[in-house]
Amino acid sequence: MVKRLKKRKSLKGGLKKRHKPIIGITCEVLKVRPYFSQFDLVCDYRYVRAVLRSGGIPVLLPINPFQRDVSLLMDQIDGLVITGGADIHPSFYGEKSKKKIQPIYRGRTYFEISLYRAARTKHIPILGICHGLQLLNVIHGGTLHQDIQSEVKGARDHRSKRSPLHRVDLQPGSLFHKIFRRKSFWVYSEHHQAIKLPGRFLKITAVSEDGIPEAIEGPPLTLAVQWHPERQPRDPLQRRLFNFFIRLIREAKKEKAPLR
Repeated sequence: MVKRLKKRKSLKGGLKKRHKPIIGITCEVLKVRPYFSQFDLVCDYRYVRAVLRSGGIPVLLPINPFQRDVSLLMDQIDGLVITGGADIHPSFYGEKSKKKIQPIYRGRTYFEISLYRAARTKHIPILGICHGLQLLNVIHGGTLHQDIQSEVKGARDHRSKRSPLHRVDLQPGSLFHKIFRRKSFWVYSEHHQAIKLPGRFLKITAVSEDGIPEAIEGPPLTLAVQWHPERQPRDPLQRRLFNFFIRLIREAKKEKAPLR
């Protein structure tokens, strides 16, 4: 009888673990040889830690050029996080390169576009962070300031190492206002590009003190921020975003679950 009870407890524990949502996290590309003929794929552990603390199981997603593989991959995850990184090549939004950009490996951009579209098709929640926000904007037909300092008069240095924190103001009644339950707060920022023209179906719902877009809400199950919430692990306010994302995933899974 005791053995049976122990077995039941272990089964219940196993079921609980399997109920944890699996979160796919994209990787950054570090060039090893010229023209990206050889590169490393890396991921800042702080993204992983943020997902773990919110109750998800993080899985890193290496670049895969095969569309069918991307579709199969998305069948295995419950949520998608598109992380920070270098600059999206301006050709993706119809502009020529300026001297101050450091374009990312285009293979990563194509891969993440495929991931985003597959996630939308399969109704998988998406969270974009920094580069992730910019990519979502470009996918929806928006454009970017290639360099904030030289293009936006009066803008602060958004990648200042001396003062990486700045205030953002949230639009009342927006989804982010509901998530954070604040009108404004301080965030960690590190970027030199930003949304110039927002893409179709995207709405800017948070801006920094100098007017730079800091958050967008888009189609259902899609949201993104320009700042780095994962770099403020001790701030309970920033944890709300990842906690909300996990809840959003659980709700989406319930809606997709077949009726018994």
